[in-house]
Order: sequence, then C-alpha cells, then structure tokens
Amino acid sequence: MSPDPETLATVISNETGLEFTGSTGTDDEGHRWIALTPADHDPTHTFAIRIRLEWRRLSIGFESGKFAGPLLEAMSDAEKDARAVFRSVMQDCEQHGAVITIQPNGKDHSYGDNDMWNEAWNRLTFGIRKGNIELGAEDGIPDGQLVREWTSRFVAAVVALLPLEEHEPSDVEGFPEAAIQKVTVNRYERDRRNRSAALAIHGCSCTVCGMNFEDSYGLAAAGFIEIHHVVPVSEVAENYVIDPRYDLAPLCSNCHSVAHRRSPPFTIEELRGFLAKRDTQTS
Repeated sequence: MSPDPETLATVISNETGLEFTGSTGTDDEGHRWIALTPADHDPTHTFAIRIRLEWRRLSIGFESGKFAGPLLEAMSDAEKDARAVFRSVMQDCEQHGAVITIQPNGKDHSYGDNDMWNEAWNRLTFGIRKGNIELGAEDGIPDGQLVREWTSRFVAAVVALLPLEEHEPSDVEGFPEAAIQKVTVNRYERDRRNRSAALAIHGCSCTVCGMNFEDSYGLAAAGFIEIHHVVPVSEVAENYVIDPRYDLAPLCSNCHSVAHRRSPPFTIEELRGFLAKRDTQTS
C-alpha cells in the first residue's frame, strides 16, 4: 500500500517532537515523491525532506530553502553530542544497506569525517539511497512501513544537527534516584535528538516485551514509547557522549517503571528474564 503523506508526517512529528506537514506529487519521470516540511515556518528559510519512490529503490534527501543560509551555518556548528548522534544514525543507515551522500559546500565527505565541520556551510547536499527493496510488491514489508522506517532514520540524522531549544522535563516523578538525577535522566531520555535517534535505530516497540502502542491504539499513539537510559546516571561522567545505539532503549511504561524499581536499574536482559520466567511458569 502506498504511504500516505499526512500519516507519515504525523508519525515523524510524534517521533521527533517537531511538527511536520506532508505533501505528495509525481516527478517528470513518473516517480511519486513525498515531501515533509516543518510546520509554521517560512519554507524559504527552513528545509524539506523529500522522499522519492522508484522501482526497487528509495531515495531521501535534504533540501534547504532559498534563504536557509543561517540554518545551514548553525547545523555546521553543531555541538559534539549532536555530531555523535548524527554519526550513530548514519552508521545504522549504512549497516542497513543505504548509500549515503553528504556534500557540504559542494565537497564530498563521509559522515565520519571530522574536517567537514571545519568551515561554515552555505549549501548542503545530503541524502540516502536504498536499493533492492520491493516497493509495490504484495509480499514482504508493506510500502508504508518501509518508507516510514527509512524516513525516520533520515529525519533523525537531520534533527541531530538542527539548532533545537533545550527541553526541560515537566514531570520528574517515578524514578528512584535523587531529584537532581531524575532531572538528568529525563533530559537525556527526552532530548529530541536522542529520542528520535533511539526510535530510528531501535524502532517504536518495547525492547523488552515487544509492546507497540500504535498496534494497540492506532495512529494517535504512533511513535509513543518511553526512552530508557541504559547507563545509570551515577556512572555518567559530565563529558559523557550519548550513543543511542547502545545507551538508549525504547521501553513501554510498564517495563520502564519496573526497570527503575531498583537502583541501579534492572538491565534489559534481566527484564527479559523476568518475562521468560513468567512464560515458563504459566506454560
């Protein structure tokens, strides 16, 4: 089934905490495209994510607005943590078979090149291509799911470099650590770039029990899952750089609450063991 741009925009908005709008059309070669743009922003000063659906190939690219120079310069000045998240998401894309193109100021780079951050960006070509996929096939993963997974990865990489306002947690209840540690945990777990990267890499199902809120509640719950910081706060140094591949894990509300019933938290493996023991006892 062909992906719906409004549904895709809703999912990506939920995952990133940034509101996107979706549109669609057909290019001169007859290939369908879907564009996601930040809502309530002048498109000439921001960017679009364009997804191009071809036969057995998917292309996703970053398109900056005509007057988005300040945005590109801010992206090139992304802090160390942001660059690390960007590299983690790109590595995940590469491991899943994507071909990555990144050309700041017209110069070819790999996503791991440190020298691409040495000068301010005034233009940027950035995209991924994934071939050998069965778009339009009746068997295998539905088109909509494939597009969602790859768009999620790509947008997470873009979000990692955006100049985002810092979000302070509004509710720090429910954790066993001291209050200052609760705030630190929530900042790491709810930070937009870390959250969207964790979901892009690990998906939106609970890492322990497999619970997926969208499957149970529909589109209203798409992208809804809590993000667990695997490394205890007491072990996180001040200059610690988060790697969402290993440090963050999506957990449902129940599993997340149980994880924090102990300090340090129960590990993912321990939580899975609890469920396995339960299943053995009830079988």
